[in-house]
Amino acid sequence: MKTIPRRLLKDPVTLEPYEGDGAFGPTYAAAVTVFGKVSYTRQLVRDASGEEVVSEATVYLAPEDAAPVVVGSRATIDARISRVITVSPQARPGEDVLVKVMCS
Repeated sequence: MKTIPRRLLKDPVTLEPYEGDGAFGPTYAAAVTVFGKVSYTRQLVRDASGEEVVSEATVYLAPEDAAPVVVGSRATIDARISRVITVSPQARPGEDVLVKVMCS
């Protein structure tokens, strides 16, 4: 199975990978702009700690673009800054086709 074609990934998304907590709050790596497919669908999902939160947007990225993204990263979509709630590959085991990133 091949990865999602680049021509379908047209929506710019700026990602700031979460690096941990510092003395003044969360710290993030340098911002990187990638292209993905954004779906503005409100959904009730569970975050990494098991709490229910509302996801405002879902971003589908190519696996190589999603590599630095982890839960807690910042994603800027259409000038709106969101927090990454979940990151999950969408494919058969061993065959990453795309990565689904849900943002609050």
